[in-house]
This record gives sequence, C-alpha cells and structure tokens, in this order.
Amino acid sequence: MVYMLYLLGFIFIVFYTFPSIVLSCLQFKHINSHINKNPIILSPKDWQEAGEYSLAKLRVSIIQNIIEAVVFVLWIGIGLFGLENFLKEWDIFENVYFLTYVLIFLIIGAIISIPMSFYVTMKLDKKYGFAKGTLSLFIKDTLKEFAMLIIIAGIVVFLLIEIIENFYYWWVYSFLLVFMLAILANVLYPILIAPIFNKFTSLNDDNLREQIEYMMKKVGFRASGIFVMDASRRDGRLNAYFGGLGKSKRVVLFDTLLQKVSQEGLLAILGHELGHFKHKDILKNIVIMGIVLFILFFIAGNLPQELFNSIGIEYNPATMIVFLLLISPVVSFWAMPIIGYFSRKAEYGADEYGAELTNKRALAEALIRLVNENKAFPCSHPLYIFFYYTHPPLLERLRALDYQGGGVD
Repeated sequence: MVYMLYLLGFIFIVFYTFPSIVLSCLQFKHINSHINKNPIILSPKDWQEAGEYSLAKLRVSIIQNIIEAVVFVLWIGIGLFGLENFLKEWDIFENVYFLTYVLIFLIIGAIISIPMSFYVTMKLDKKYGFAKGTLSLFIKDTLKEFAMLIIIAGIVVFLLIEIIENFYYWWVYSFLLVFMLAILANVLYPILIAPIFNKFTSLNDDNLREQIEYMMKKVGFRASGIFVMDASRRDGRLNAYFGGLGKSKRVVLFDTLLQKVSQEGLLAILGHELGHFKHKDILKNIVIMGIVLFILFFIAGNLPQELFNSIGIEYNPATMIVFLLLISPVVSFWAMPIIGYFSRKAEYGADEYGAELTNKRALAEALIRLVNENKAFPCSHPLYIFFYYTHPPLLERLRALDYQGGGVD
C-alpha cells in the first residue's frame, strides 16, 4: 500500500506539479529580466504594471501547484479511505452512496479553492484595478457556483454511475455521454447559465448594430441577438465573444469594451471572431476536446483493480470517477501544447480574416488596447508559450498584421 501511494504521488508530482512550477519559474525569470527594459507597445507605466501583475499571478500559480500536489497526496493517502469509511456508517442505498461519495469529493475540492480565489479576486485583481465587485457579490457568486456544482455534477455523476454499473466498456459510453453534455453545455451556456451571473441587454446603438449585422450577413453567421454584458460589475477587463451553438448563438460585448475601444476597433475584434466561424474553428475545437476526453476516459477505464485495492479503497463506480478527476490535471497538462498549437494557428487565421473584413491597422490597435487595458505583459518565455498560450504573443500577431505603429494613448 505504501509503495503504491509513493508511486502515485511521484507520478503526479513528476508529470504535473514539477513541470508546471518549472514553467512558471522560467516565465517569472523571463518577465523579470524584461520588466526594466525599454517598453514595447505599452507606455512605461502600463509596461511596469503589466509586468508586476504577471509576476504576481505566477506566484499564485506556483502556490496553487503546491497545494494541488499536497491535496492529491492527502486524498490518495488518507482522504479516499476516510471518506469511504465515513459513508459506510450511513444506512443508504448503494447508488446514493456512490453519488454522495463523488459529490463530497467535489465539494471539498471547491471549498479548498475558495481562499485562493478570494485572494486573486478581492486582493490581487483589486490592487491592479480589475476587480470591481464587493465582498457580498463574491459570496453570492460563490454560493451560485456551489449550487450549480451540486446540481450539474449530481446529474452527470448519477448518469456515469448508471453507465459504469451496466456496461462492460463503461469508459466508452461515459466518454460519449460527457462529450455530448459538453456540446449541450455550449448550447445552453449563453441562454441559461451566463444570465445567472450577469445581466444581458440588447445593444441599443443602432448604427453599431447595423454594422455588426452587415458583417455577420457577409460571413453567413446567424445570431439570436447582439447583447451587452454588465462585465464592469465585477471586472474592468475587456472582451467580446460569440457564444452558443446552433440557434442559441449570440454576440456578446462587454460593456467595458464599448467604453474603451473605438467603434472601428470593436468591429475589427468582431471580424476576428467571425474569422473563427468562417474557418470552422469551433468545430475543430470540439474535435480536439473530444480526443482529449477520449484519452482521459481510456486511461481511467483501464486502471487495474489492484491499484484501488493497494491503497485500501474499493473498486467501484464512485472511486473510478474520483480517480478520473484526480488524473485529469495530468492529462490536460500534456494535452495543452497540442491544443495550444492548433489554437494559435487558428488565431492567426482569424486575425487575417478580421483584417480583411475591416483593416489591419484597426485590428492591430484594438489588440494593443486589449493588452493595455487587461495588463497583459507582451513578452513571454518560448516554452511557457508552447505549453500555455492559446493565442500567439501580441508582438507576433502585430508582425503578422504588418503593424509598424507605436503604443496607444
């Protein structure tokens, strides 16, 4: 038993915790070496703030990696065994026991994440002018997230338990279920989930709406509406996106974006997003997500029963689901470079298409504004980019757009 605990802890730390921390340290050193150099694109003040914010976030990331490793070791060492013994004292039906086991595991994980989430949102992001929400709003959001976790996870886990108990190749059917639910979540998110946290109102700028609708018609993109989200209630960062699938598709503009980006720049950003639609990047992302999920379920479905027995827990649907959740960070980490490669390639294509719909300079200056307002440091270590970046670094995107100008006022 002790040997297996050491082995599992070793695998998690060597293949996830250690490389994650190394990458963060490389990025930290890289940014620290550039922060005192002559600013590029950004003003000296914004350059300094962006660098300091990035360094602070990297410190948080390293702490989170260490906490994850400690929590993993505690779960496989005493947590899963203790939870099993605790629930066995209850006189409940078997499937209720399995469901409760997984939900308690998820709830404990969510509770453990609250202090760091509070620090980032209420301390760090407030310090750098991002977070606008109050403590009351943070508590309300946290309670909403807990309620959604219990409801959604409860449904999914219940279905997974039924599949595991009734099918020999349970991992294949479980993959298909989760894959379909992930697609369904994309359909329902903009109309059911997002409104729980934010208010969405129809865009009341007729001129801007007409121009957006003209661009969408030109590309063949049909949306259920163009909405403005009250992002400024919580955060000062800028963004826009096309949410949903099928008839639930909608254009969402952050109110902060409307306040700080010119109309020409906003249209260029939306043109970039329409480029993703034109190139069918959403479908490609769904395929990639499916491949990663399949690998994850394949690994979980082929874990030997002896593994569970060796650490003193039963081999049953609940422990199989929990192990799937425990190993998911490792699988996701090593999938990120592949996902990132295709994503960065897609971003170049979307930039090119967005520039064709509007113009290169408008898109380039809009990207600079986004980086400026979001305090994103424009220089990163190549290995950190390779693992984590889903978007190319700003300077590379600007070079691809043949931008020769300076920063923004």
